[in-house]
Amino acid sequence: MSGPTRQTGAIRMDWLSRYAELSEMMLRVCRLCPRLPVLGISILHPRHAPPPAQLRLMRELDAPAGPRRRPPSLAGLVVRWLRCVVFAGHVTLRLGVLNVRFRSALKRLNREPARVLMRTWCFGPPSPETTDDFYYGILPQQLDERGVSSVLLCGDTRERFDSAFARAVLRHPKTRRVPEQLLVPIWAPLALAWKQLATAIALRKLALQADTDRFAAVCAAACTGSIQPSTLCNTLQFYIARSAVKRWRAGVFVTFYEGQPWERAAWLGARAANPACLLVGYQHTVLKPFSVSVVSPQQTPWQPATPDVVLCLGEVTRRMMAKGHEPFGSRLVPFGRCRRMEDDRGPLPPRPDRRTVLVIPEGILTECQLLFDLAMQVASRLPDHHFIFRCHPVLPFKEIRAHLREAPERLQNIEVSEQNSLATDCARSSVALYRGSSTVLYAVRHGLRPIYAHDDLFPDADPLFALTQWRQTVRSPEDLLDGLQHYAATPEAEAIAQWRLCVSYVNDYTKPVDEASLDRFLDAAGLRNGGGRLTCGA
Repeated sequence: MSGPTRQTGAIRMDWLSRYAELSEMMLRVCRLCPRLPVLGISILHPRHAPPPAQLRLMRELDAPAGPRRRPPSLAGLVVRWLRCVVFAGHVTLRLGVLNVRFRSALKRLNREPARVLMRTWCFGPPSPETTDDFYYGILPQQLDERGVSSVLLCGDTRERFDSAFARAVLRHPKTRRVPEQLLVPIWAPLALAWKQLATAIALRKLALQADTDRFAAVCAAACTGSIQPSTLCNTLQFYIARSAVKRWRAGVFVTFYEGQPWERAAWLGARAANPACLLVGYQHTVLKPFSVSVVSPQQTPWQPATPDVVLCLGEVTRRMMAKGHEPFGSRLVPFGRCRRMEDDRGPLPPRPDRRTVLVIPEGILTECQLLFDLAMQVASRLPDHHFIFRCHPVLPFKEIRAHLREAPERLQNIEVSEQNSLATDCARSSVALYRGSSTVLYAVRHGLRPIYAHDDLFPDADPLFALTQWRQTVRSPEDLLDGLQHYAATPEAEAIAQWRLCVSYVNDYTKPVDEASLDRFLDAAGLRNGGGRLTCGA
């Protein structure tokens, strides 16, 4: 066991060192080309999970012959940009339609100011019967009960600009929710497209003048990424945040804090509308060693580099971020996680005899393929075990099915869970097969043994990487088969003794938001006594 462990550790550290080098080159590009669209280029933002474009670039940089990527020709650049212009034109037309249809509804929502704005994502048109937000839970209602008015800015993960989404968001009966598309100035998409062209030309020049082939490859990748529709959508967050803060005269602007490319654009927009606006980052998910933008933020030409206040999942993540945020004076507040499972009755002891494996990938196609294919290989050889495939809402199973090696329907001991709650699936399982999903934290609380699927081709994404007890790492179908058989035969008392060490760590990692959490948030944001601004570092 010691040999493979040392080898895996070496692979992991090698990957981390290479990703750190890439992150430094990304930061250098940002410093040399401080243009607004650069904030929206996905490949220039190191984070968990690394987007596919970053992983491809790393493979190119590691090629024995060295990186061969070159910047596109000017003609090729213009052709790509014209496609982006067509997209911007389409968005402008759709915005015009939305503004006409929903102008009166937006005016009604503008009548009262809001002290807090919270930016969230929806997975298509939300149901008006759904009282909780997927990320913030009932936080808007909790703030309202304490006399703090708020507005929820809802983005569509599908990046569509349609009436169905806007209508569904506006119909919510209990919370002021606004589809963020209604806040985009009608002129912004086409104006931003012109800025994208100027940015692409500047990045192309940077690539041609680069001092090394490696840095030239990063600049060339950024050049290509700068004229993509996704970059336009990310950068539109600047205009959305600026418009929202002006409309509702908000003193506090809350976003997620994951290192995503849209986050800093939104911070910049909020500050453009109100330099005194307090920026709050909600660190709602797990941290990995390579979550560079969040764990070790760096100074860039755009201010601010970090939120003024960071709402942390718990003490574990607060400690991970403390050193990196100290130079910026950010205040790190143990807050917890708003999103909770239904029927969460607290820690539940393990039941090895259930022989049921809950497979929980993140919303990343490659991770879904890896976990589901691995599970199917073992399910065919282990008929006395049941396997539950549970997808992230951003990537439903129907979009994954065609990418799997085999058909899960052919095996009677595999089911795809699409209607059950997470609590229900955990209650009937004994093991959680995972990679990067934060859901494993809640699975552990419900007594599931965590089994992490390692793959040398991908970064080590284990949220429980600091644990040495209870969790198991598997590197092949044979490892998983042996691990499941051994655990199914484990006496319940022995499993409980090992589980207690793990659940203690998880409870320190994240806790549900309670009254004390809300008090800490309101104090840090200066919202207790009618304020809305914090002296950083207080």
